[in-house]
Amino acid sequence: MPRYFFDTDDGTELLRDNEGSELADEHAARDEASLSMAELAKEYIAGSPLQKNVTMWVRNEQGEAVLQLSLTFATRIPKGVSSHF
Repeated sequence: MPRYFFDTDDGTELLRDNEGSELADEHAARDEASLSMAELAKEYIAGSPLQKNVTMWVRNEQGEAVLQLSLTFATRIPKGVSSHF
């Protein structure tokens, strides 16, 4: 089975995946990356700044990028709304 690597950059830190995961194909790698991004979103919802941007690159065994995912989590308070946040 091919191995895929998932590198993540949140704007403050680049986390390079040196271990990777064996997955059936690029479709499985896309699904794995999507689930990972959803988990990251849950982390940011629970106490992050009002905006956070994350990018993930999926590489194949040859080191070629086969997929890029981006996530932006943003909280906006409408003008005129009193906020206690």
